[in-house]
Amino acid sequence: MENENFEIEHQKALHNLKRNIPSDGDLEAMVNIFKAFGDMTRVKIILALSKTPLSVGEIADTLDMSQSSISHQLSILKQLNLVSNARRGRNIHYRLSDQHIITIFNQTKEHIIEDENEY
Repeated sequence: MENENFEIEHQKALHNLKRNIPSDGDLEAMVNIFKAFGDMTRVKIILALSKTPLSVGEIADTLDMSQSSISHQLSILKQLNLVSNARRGRNIHYRLSDQHIITIFNQTKEHIIEDENEY
């Protein structure tokens, strides 16, 4: 009986699988976000922005990098809607677009810690 119930549930899941896979456009957007997370400088920028909004100069000083390289990375993050900006006086300050981004990072960190504790 248990095997029979498993097989019925498995067949239902298999039947629904094709319908539940995101569209190619959504999958491409997901892949592009993961590509953005694949660069250490962009990860550092995201982690810095998770604490407070920052200007390009403040990020550059914090990360000991040039403003031009920070600006380049921020433009990539902005295109992917991972960061947004707002003018504050003479400066433009960047911030994370939403908290989903840092949630992904926190879950990744928990995964790493979990893996380390298994060994």
